[in-house]
Amino acid sequence: MTKLIITTSLILSLAIGLQAAPVEKLKVSIDNKLITFASAPIFKDSTWLVPLEDLCQQLELKVEYPENGEIAVICGSGESELCVPLQFGTEAFNIDNVTYAKLESIATPFGFEIYRASESHIEIIRSEQLAPQFTLPDLDDTPKHLQDFRGKKTLLYIWGSW
Repeated sequence: MTKLIITTSLILSLAIGLQAAPVEKLKVSIDNKLITFASAPIFKDSTWLVPLEDLCQQLELKVEYPENGEIAVICGSGESELCVPLQFGTEAFNIDNVTYAKLESIATPFGFEIYRASESHIEIIRSEQLAPQFTLPDLDDTPKHLQDFRGKKTLLYIWGSW
């Protein structure tokens, strides 16, 4: 019985020690430019939440709060007429009088790509800044997709006989 208790305690200690602790400070960049927030992003339920209005301002999006107070609505500016509702309690949260939302809920519907450069750095890339997607065979005739090399240094050697 003593052996079982010691083994269980040891396994629990190891399991607790192996859990990844959330990063103290999240860095977010848009098109390779680091942005700052008036209120710091927070880590909740295994995901990062960012201040809604700060991020929307950086992405040139508008935030509206309908009178019922149950949702926040993000609308594109300029040519984009897309509006996306965020439900409070699932996608948006009001914490200390600041509205926070999941990064993906804000950026993805408007065509932004989200790339996790590291545990503490997330990059948001505008679709017009991305290279077009293509697939080419390697020397062994295995198809390779450009997207598979995101975040890795990649050399494209192109030769033409024209």
